[in-house]
Amino acid sequence: MAILATSMVVLLENHASSIRLSQRSRQVSVAINLAKDLMTELELEGFPEIGANNGNFEEEYPGLYPDYRWEREVQENNFWDYVRECYVRVFWQENGQDQMVQLTEYVAAMDEEQRGIAESQADDDAGGASPTPSPGAGGTGG
Repeated sequence: MAILATSMVVLLENHASSIRLSQRSRQVSVAINLAKDLMTELELEGFPEIGANNGNFEEEYPGLYPDYRWEREVQENNFWDYVRECYVRVFWQENGQDQMVQLTEYVAAMDEEQRGIAESQADDDAGGASPTPSPGAGGTGG
């Protein structure tokens, strides 16, 4: 009986651990898919404006993901004016602690109009300094 009782305790602990891991996997999968949705929306908008915003998923998915919230941030790229660094973060609570997944994507201006907008924003931010050279232009001689 002692051997049977000991093995049952071990089996129950393994089962509980399996359930916890399954729940964690589900939460991470949901967060990744929600982050992908947000990143797709950002891509469909075209060349993104610099800035940050946040929210929850109540409007898009009423009642389905009440424990999840998001942040989206678009920053200038340090090297090229016509490239934006886009960060999407999805947060949720697990065991009283914030958990997060983050997606990062670089979006480039695809036409001259978008590049013009990017260069004018860079000029405004730099106080009229000359824009950074485009790839392939200039360089160091050797």
